[in-house]
Amino acid sequence: MEESRRRFVAALSAGITGAIAGCGGSESSTPTAESTGTQAQTSTATSTATPEAAQVVAVATDGFSFSPASFEIAAGETVRWEWAAGGHNVKPDTTPEGSDWSGTAGSDLYSSGHTYSYTFEVAGEYSYYCQPHRGSGMTGSFIVTEQ
Repeated sequence: MEESRRRFVAALSAGITGAIAGCGGSESSTPTAESTGTQAQTSTATSTATPEAAQVVAVATDGFSFSPASFEIAAGETVRWEWAAGGHNVKPDTTPEGSDWSGTAGSDLYSSGHTYSYTFEVAGEYSYYCQPHRGSGMTGSFIVTEQ
């Protein structure tokens, strides 16, 4: 019986030692929490990568309209459309030769609070519309000038 007790105490000691070592291992995970800071830096870099808009266009602030309805920017500047109401998109009607601007994705419609930005490199005249509300006059235009 004495030997059984010794085995039990030895096993218990080994278990406690393992548990303590396991607790010590969780302290090693503290640097992992610091790696969360790296993720925050990544998201900061993402928001920094978004160019500042030279022109902001409000989408549907007053019914079916873009505001301003027309404007002018220089080549290399960014336009940011900001949705005040849902159920709208931005689709190009006419673009100058060499432009690859295709507007918002497919025929997707976006909710209030959505933003869409594009940096225009090709000078010329652009016109655009909201696909479901074009017939209601929801159109806009702008000119991109040479730098």
